[in-house]
Amino acid sequence: MRALIQTPAPMQPLPRRSALRAGLGMGLCMGLLGRAMPLGASLAGTLLLPGCGFKPRGAAELPFSVVFLQAPSASAFASELRRSLRANRIDIATRRDDAPARFELLAEAQERDITALSTAGRPREYQVRLRLRWQVRDASDRLLIAPTEMVLRRTITVLDAQGQINPEEEALVLRDMRTDAALQVVRRMAAIRLP
Repeated sequence: MRALIQTPAPMQPLPRRSALRAGLGMGLCMGLLGRAMPLGASLAGTLLLPGCGFKPRGAAELPFSVVFLQAPSASAFASELRRSLRANRIDIATRRDDAPARFELLAEAQERDITALSTAGRPREYQVRLRLRWQVRDASDRLLIAPTEMVLRRTITVLDAQGQINPEEEALVLRDMRTDAALQVVRRMAAIRLP
């Protein structure tokens, strides 16, 4: 039995006059390169990414290596922030005097509102909110980040005929919001410029 082997069609040579000289622009030039040399076009795109400001998500570089967290022991957000800081190789001080920076959680609240009703008048959609108020001080009690309020919102659609929200789904949504908030706080702390 003979196997059929297909050979690719030969590539057409690019016109002698370059696309840029012809005034066709960079987009067409990249298109021609992409058809003629797929590997070359993808490499060119990869090399151009850093020039456009793209940066892969990685560890944030904080201006200090130790932080003291001043928050209620039962705070779920404080636990998530601890994890996020440790992931960025920041140590958590057990004593206030041992850290050059102090994160203070001033308020944490979870809220829920009905945002849509079904035709039967039962809740169909909820908005869940995580509201945080926090600040950062240095060792000499100067404000590095003034009191800041963050409000994260998520929408949960209810599939239950009675309009009851699924507690497990709400818990997952809140955990996702706390993770997002912790990452935002770490990014803000990375922007601090120490005197």
